[in-house]
Amino acid sequence: MKEVIKTSNAKIILMGEHSVVYNQPAIALPIRNVKTTVKIQSIPGDIQIRSRYFNGFLNDIHSNLLGIKQLINQTLTTLGKPHYGLLLDIDSQIPAERGMGSSASTAVAIVRAMYAFFDRPLTKNKLLKTVNISEKIIHGNPSGLDSATASADRPIWFKRDGTIKALPINFNGYLVISDSGIKGKTGEAVNIVKNKLRIDNDSRLLIEKLGELTSQTATALKDDDSLALGDIMNNAQACLRQLGVSHPAVEKLIQAANQSGALGSKLTGGGLGGCVISLVSDAQAAENVSAQLRKAGATATWIEKL
Repeated sequence: MKEVIKTSNAKIILMGEHSVVYNQPAIALPIRNVKTTVKIQSIPGDIQIRSRYFNGFLNDIHSNLLGIKQLINQTLTTLGKPHYGLLLDIDSQIPAERGMGSSASTAVAIVRAMYAFFDRPLTKNKLLKTVNISEKIIHGNPSGLDSATASADRPIWFKRDGTIKALPINFNGYLVISDSGIKGKTGEAVNIVKNKLRIDNDSRLLIEKLGELTSQTATALKDDDSLALGDIMNNAQACLRQLGVSHPAVEKLIQAANQSGALGSKLTGGGLGGCVISLVSDAQAAENVSAQLRKAGATATWIEKL
C-alpha cells in the first residue's frame, strides 16, 4: 500500500500585527518545532479523514471544515484524480485560534502530501495558490501571510500590497511561545482598532510606531542584537495594550516571563487572548522562562531557536 507523509510548520507574527492592516510592514516567523503532519494512503471507496477535529468520510465533514473539503476535492480534480480513494491522517500540534496559523499549516501539509502521493511537481507558487482555496473559505479575504510562513524556512517580511520576501537573519536568541488558553478574537480586535482610529489620532500614531518597530526588528535580527529586540518587543506590547487588544491572561504571562528573565515579551496575532512570545538569550533561560510561564497559567509552551 502506497503511503506518503508530508509536514508543514506553525507560524507566529513577531512584529506588526494590526499595523499591517494599515499598510505597515509585519514580520512573521516559521515555528519549526510545532508541526502539522499529513499521512496519505490509498484505500478503496471514498475519501476518509482522521484528525482531532473530525473522523469519517470527507463528504460528511462538518461545515466549519468546509475549506479543507473544498481544498481536497479541487486538488484531486486538478491532479486528474477526482474519484480516488484516500485516507488522510492529519496530526496537528498547533492549537486552533491562537494566531499560529493552524488552518494554513494544515492546508500546506495536505497539498504537499497529495502532490507527492501522485508524484507531481509542486512549485512554491502553485502551493500557495492551492492553499488559498481553503484559506478564502475559512478567512474570507486572507492576506497570504499564514500560508507563506507555514511553508517557509526563514522569517518573512510582509505588506498588504502583496510584498512577501524572505528576511536575512543572523540571530542567536530563543523564543518561548506560551498559550494563554484563551482563544484569540482577531475579528473583534481588528474592529476595536478600526473604531479607535476613527476617533483618536493618538491611535494612528501607535500604528505608525508599530511600523517603525517592525523595521527596527529587521535590523536587530540582522545584527544579532537581542537586547534591542527585547526592548522593541516590550515597546510593541505597550502600543498593542493602548490599542485595546491585549487581555488579562496575556498580561499575566508577559509579566511572568519578563520577571523570570525574558528580555522582552508581547502578544502575537490578533489578540484578546491567544499566545505570548518571549525573547530569551539561551537554551537554559528558555527552559527557566517556560517553566515559570506554566506556573503562571500557560496551557502549553514551545521553545524555538531563532
